[in-house]
Amino acid sequence: MDESNNLILNLVTENSSDNERTSLRSKLKNVGGGWKEKKKVRKFLKKEIRKHSRNNLTDKQRFLQKSITTVNNNESIQENNLNSQKNLVNKAQVISSIFSYNPEIPNVRYDNNSKSIDHKPSNAPIDDISSFKSMGLDNDLVENMKNKLGVEKPTNIQSKAIPVLMSSINKNSEFDVIVQSETGSGKTLIYLLPILHRLINITIDIQNNGLLSRSIGTLAIILTPTRELAIQVVSVLECLTNIPPSKLTSRRHLNHWIVIGNVIGGKKKQSEKARLRKGINILVCTPGRLLDHLQNTKSFLVKNLCWLILDEADRLLELGFEETLQSIVKILDEKTTNSETKKQLFSSSKFWPKRRQTILCSATLKDDVKRLAGYTLFNPIFIGGKDDFSPMEEKNEKSTKFSTPNQLKQSYIITPAKLRLVTLLAILKLTFNVKQNGDLVNRKIIVFVSCCDSVDFHFDLFKNAGKFSKLDGEKTDDDKLQNNDQSIFAIIPAKIFRLHGDLTQNIRTEIFNEFSRSNSGILFCTDVAARGLDLPDVAKIIQYDPPTDLKDYVHRVGRTARLGKEGEAILFILPSEIEYINILKSQEIFAKPVRVETILGSLVTQNERNQKEYEVVATNIQLNFERYVLSNPKRTTLAQKAYSSYIRAYATHTSTEKHIFHVKKLHLGHIAKSFGLREAPSNINNIISSKLDNKGDHKKEKILNKDQKSIKKRNFEIMNEFSIGNYKSMIGPTTKRNRK
Repeated sequence: MDESNNLILNLVTENSSDNERTSLRSKLKNVGGGWKEKKKVRKFLKKEIRKHSRNNLTDKQRFLQKSITTVNNNESIQENNLNSQKNLVNKAQVISSIFSYNPEIPNVRYDNNSKSIDHKPSNAPIDDISSFKSMGLDNDLVENMKNKLGVEKPTNIQSKAIPVLMSSINKNSEFDVIVQSETGSGKTLIYLLPILHRLINITIDIQNNGLLSRSIGTLAIILTPTRELAIQVVSVLECLTNIPPSKLTSRRHLNHWIVIGNVIGGKKKQSEKARLRKGINILVCTPGRLLDHLQNTKSFLVKNLCWLILDEADRLLELGFEETLQSIVKILDEKTTNSETKKQLFSSSKFWPKRRQTILCSATLKDDVKRLAGYTLFNPIFIGGKDDFSPMEEKNEKSTKFSTPNQLKQSYIITPAKLRLVTLLAILKLTFNVKQNGDLVNRKIIVFVSCCDSVDFHFDLFKNAGKFSKLDGEKTDDDKLQNNDQSIFAIIPAKIFRLHGDLTQNIRTEIFNEFSRSNSGILFCTDVAARGLDLPDVAKIIQYDPPTDLKDYVHRVGRTARLGKEGEAILFILPSEIEYINILKSQEIFAKPVRVETILGSLVTQNERNQKEYEVVATNIQLNFERYVLSNPKRTTLAQKAYSSYIRAYATHTSTEKHIFHVKKLHLGHIAKSFGLREAPSNINNIISSKLDNKGDHKKEKILNKDQKSIKKRNFEIMNEFSIGNYKSMIGPTTKRNRK
């Protein structure tokens, strides 16, 4: 037997352990310190060599494989999420009737004797002999207001408050004032007109003095709770100050030195700083951005400040600005000094305020507003719409009741959750189907909901569902009914708008201006549009979700029936929320009940109504909504987010209303039906987390890429035998011993 066949050769390759030891020794030569430190480094390097030499991969291949693995994992996660959404759309679902298994609707009768209602407008201009000119206001200012704004006569609260503010000129002393009045009564003009009257007369007195220029700094600061309200106040100011030169004979044009501007969130701070450096004489702003500029903009000149206005003060406090307001007032007190320039100004005209005058305007007056008045106002005078003015100390708790305009027609509808969506459509259809002289009447409607996701969902649904065709393979029993459903959507000839706080400032401003200019439209919005905004010619307010606080009810309905005009407001409530009507009655707010059958009956003719044909039509409309929602995973996700946000918002009602609005009283399946879903989502937490993840995806991706690059760079330095040794970068951070 040939023994050569049994010969075994052991060959040593170049990547042997000897070469590894040689490389290891060369690296250890550059490590300083004692034997303990070298032992740590040797142990770490051996571990690194074993790890990096696994599978004979190069450094580049290893990192590429790691990146590919990460990408594959992310793709598999996204694919699983997409498949789960597709399964939700395509899986067999139970289609329940919207008229079955609903809770019983209690019979409620309207008590006509509960209050003798006076339908005479309470916030309309008064008809007596008083006028703006009789209050002592500048004639040119009054005429310009009449031509630009169409305001000729003062309202009740204006006739009381403006003379008080004007009287301080002759009395040579300034009054701090609290103005409380119902919404839509013209509180903005109460503080703007006296300020502009004084500035006009100051211009006349010292028109040849070089002190009058925009470089004099900020003379008046107007604080508003929302950006939209700030933009609105600026637009009113621009109209009032833009007096034609022909009207100002022998006077200096106001626009030559009175500069109006705003600083609000969502804008570039650098451009705001540049405008503040040049000088803004009347500044309208939100609290957060104002405090930022007071602390960080050195060129912001406020030492000559004469007026501080807190508009919608109760809303400022609700939004959590109390500490911010305290800081603003403290800084203004420090920076408002009696400089030589200021003394010279005060002596040049009697119309200059002798000290800073603070005016607080609010539709409601509670303890938090009184606390705010305590540290911002000095011995203030209270002026109410229904009471004569009096010192603040004489104001008692009874005056904190809310009030709404007398001419406002208020109603409520008790609607089971499954019928909410079709009932909303029926009300919109009924509103836009009103004819006058044979032509449809243009209407503007605001629909208030509780959260931003709900705004986005309903905006998309009502804008696009009418254009949507039924899913492939899905048939209806009656083509006539299907055509009828499509005609129901076509009956609403109005453009759909949306407004909420998650939109960028440019989009919010554009939507606000477009809806204000339009003759008709439907605005879905959150409470961001509930305070102070003067949206012209709004015919109806629909509170699709009840407000989380009672005073928000007053501010919501206050967007209509303004300055003596008529308006309607309707409130949606569930059968379990009927006790909320008693809370409204306790505040002397009386609303008439409307039956849901009456609203749904408007979808059909009178004969069909008697035979309950509206149930068939309403069911097909609901099915059309559901088909639209389930036809696309993105639409389904949008509905799920709106559903989960609604549940979370429902849990934020005040403690006094918690026994009425409690999540345990909700039938989640029925609530899901009102969002076009055929079953309640079981993964609410995943929906919420996915929403938060989507917002931070771009930021996380940047951080991840940065971390991967730093890890890659550090590992290559460790493996490079020519690199300068730094054992601290190899062994990582050391733990710190606790001292005994």
